[in-house]
Amino acid sequence: MGLALQKYDVDNVGEIVVIGLGETGLSVAQHLSKQNIAFSMFDTRPSPPQLSIFKQHFPGATIHLGEFVPGAFTQATQVIVSPGLDINQDVIREAVAADGCECIGDIELFSRSTTKPIVAITGSNGKSTVTSLLTEMAKLANVSAYAGGNLGPPALDLLNHDDAELFVLELSSFQLESTQSLQADVSVVLNISPDHLDRHGDVDSYAQIKEHIYSNAKISVINRDDEYVSHMKTSGGVVSFGLGQPAEGEFGVINENKCSFLALGEERLLSVSELALQGESGVLNSLAALAIGYALKLPMQKMLSKLKNFESLPHRLALVAEKNGVYWVNDSKGTNIGATISSLRSLNKNIILIAGGVLKGGNLTLLKETVAKHAKHVILLGQDANILQHELEGAVPLDLVKSMSEAVELAHKNAIAGDQVLLSPACASFDMYKNYIERGHDYENCVQGLLL
Repeated sequence: MGLALQKYDVDNVGEIVVIGLGETGLSVAQHLSKQNIAFSMFDTRPSPPQLSIFKQHFPGATIHLGEFVPGAFTQATQVIVSPGLDINQDVIREAVAADGCECIGDIELFSRSTTKPIVAITGSNGKSTVTSLLTEMAKLANVSAYAGGNLGPPALDLLNHDDAELFVLELSSFQLESTQSLQADVSVVLNISPDHLDRHGDVDSYAQIKEHIYSNAKISVINRDDEYVSHMKTSGGVVSFGLGQPAEGEFGVINENKCSFLALGEERLLSVSELALQGESGVLNSLAALAIGYALKLPMQKMLSKLKNFESLPHRLALVAEKNGVYWVNDSKGTNIGATISSLRSLNKNIILIAGGVLKGGNLTLLKETVAKHAKHVILLGQDANILQHELEGAVPLDLVKSMSEAVELAHKNAIAGDQVLLSPACASFDMYKNYIERGHDYENCVQGLLL
């Protein structure tokens, strides 16, 4: 039978349904195929991104494209959804309401398919940095560690590594929403700030979904400074981190004689000035990675060595250029208000902020207060620039532009030696770009084109 792209009969859908043919959906298809499990693939898009690869790998498979019809999956016993799909949409709720049908995601499949140690990392901001940092710490300690999930390859692809001794998973709220039986060796929620409220409704619901990561964890790592995280229900042992002076068994910061040190209890571990990741967010991410590594019993000196030479990830407070004393910084990954607030605090002062795009909810009053304290000028672009202009009015001088190139040119015109031009949008990118990576590249190209 060849690849079918036809309208479907709900009575002949099959028992296993995979919804969404992106990278995650393709990884699910490959995982099921290796186990000789038959499935039907669905996608509402007429030309999903992995369609051609799917055709090559599964020439005899059936894929249904186009809008779902009512009752589409009521005959299924298992519906496997990709993270971008809302599990509360009617057609999925109908299937779950039917006897014997479960709705899960790829992380749930992953959890059921391995007994190897897992570190599970989530939070509103810093997930990718901590995931990468912890993975490199483990490798430096000669642990065969592989990272994936929301960052890098889909989680199920990691199972192809027969030599794996540790899996490090970055998990989004979308992935946790469809996960029930994850039993991580170490779980952490780095922080909570309003994000994805267009899907989750309010920050309390969003935080409750993040809290799922602690269920059945052997060790829970918590940010004791975060109002939401510090009150979450944890399991197993608990290790905490925060910016204050730590108690015994806690990670934190000791300040003395105008110097600051990362510390475990009273033990000074490393001067903050030696960290590769600077600023408040850099210190917190470093402490979080240390706390996770400590829970895994990784050698302390190996971890501290990595903290001194870790290269920050692209589009996350990454220095693009410096000319005439002006620093150009790409933080395109700052896709929510909390991330931008953290970045402003990290760079501290003399900031020309470029922001805007599609707002996802959040505390605009706190953003205004932070802008007033740390920025000297804000340049806005994108779909919700007018909303941001209204909310930030009176904090600092504001300008609206229509393109990234115009934003960069205006920033260059206004910048003087000692200034930092920061792209940290506080918004999603989908109004103007494919994703935050494309947005970041556009910023970098505009900066380099102007300065070269």
